[in-house]
Amino acid sequence: MPRPSSAPIFVHSGWRCSSTYVWRRFRAVPEVMAYYEPWHEQLATLTPERIARERPETSGLRHPTDGLPYLHEFQDLLAPQSGVHGFETRLALDDYFQPVDQEDPGQAAYVETLIAAARREDRTPVLACCRTLGRVGWLRRRFGGTHIVLIRDPVQQWRSFYSLRKRPRPTYFELCQYVILSEAASGEAGARRLGLTAGRGDLFERIQAVRKQLKRAPARVSFAAFLAVYVLSYVTALPRADLVIDVDRLGTDPQYARTMATAIEVLTGVKLDFSDCRTPAPHPSKARVDYRKEAVAMIEALDLSAALTAQGPVQTLYRKLVKALPEREAATPWAWVLAFWREQSAKLGLAQA
Repeated sequence: MPRPSSAPIFVHSGWRCSSTYVWRRFRAVPEVMAYYEPWHEQLATLTPERIARERPETSGLRHPTDGLPYLHEFQDLLAPQSGVHGFETRLALDDYFQPVDQEDPGQAAYVETLIAAARREDRTPVLACCRTLGRVGWLRRRFGGTHIVLIRDPVQQWRSFYSLRKRPRPTYFELCQYVILSEAASGEAGARRLGLTAGRGDLFERIQAVRKQLKRAPARVSFAAFLAVYVLSYVTALPRADLVIDVDRLGTDPQYARTMATAIEVLTGVKLDFSDCRTPAPHPSKARVDYRKEAVAMIEALDLSAALTAQGPVQTLYRKLVKALPEREAATPWAWVLAFWREQSAKLGLAQA
């Protein structure tokens, strides 16, 4: 069987979008070096001790384990004191929506370091991250390779954020949405609608600032910010993707899973096995949020209605939104009568059975 190509593979997604599962499938291939979250801010201060400590079984994120730490692939790339060679904290969320033609020699050198390290071992570099949907074009222009985009039901994705709350305060994932939206030029109207302003200082200070500002904000504010980043991210990423994987289908439709695996093999030469993929049970609705109302209002504020309904790759996003945010039944005077009739018919059917 021919070896996989040495061209880099990028897996782009949002948080809580099955990216860890897809990364693990790549990692299981011996000819691949799969980097986990190579734009994560913790890489700036990474140490061997932290690599050993950061494991799926201790994360609380409900990730399956394969026996290795998440960041095992970075162990030979550490600087003498701490941190991964060439990584800067700013790379995590600064310029999340990075213009295709923007010059960034530091970031380019860092990515090249990861790619070169894999190639020195005659392995295919895979970079899987939740912070790159807004810079797919930038990465494609500089490094070529194959770009795979993962997409999930937005309501379930946000509920996954919310389900990890240990107190009635925003999770890290929610706070990152606030930071991204407050600093994105394309999201200015959405940020203004939620009262978000761009913070100052390093990333940690900006995260602390939005935590202080919005720690008691209602759940609808969190969802609205997430929805804004979700839509802006996919409008940017989908036209530049080589392959889009619907992770909701990946775990429920075996034929779709085989088709996606075949597509990846054709594009990259890497043979993956998705047969063990299982879509988790839907998260219950613990927050009082009118998802459709908040989504429609945010999309209107961002003036994205035309972009979402245009022909082309963005139709994938439009279909995802329509399925996740269905029209409610019209509230006519007879609606309650129809509901009562349906309920009684169901009971009668059970009685006759």
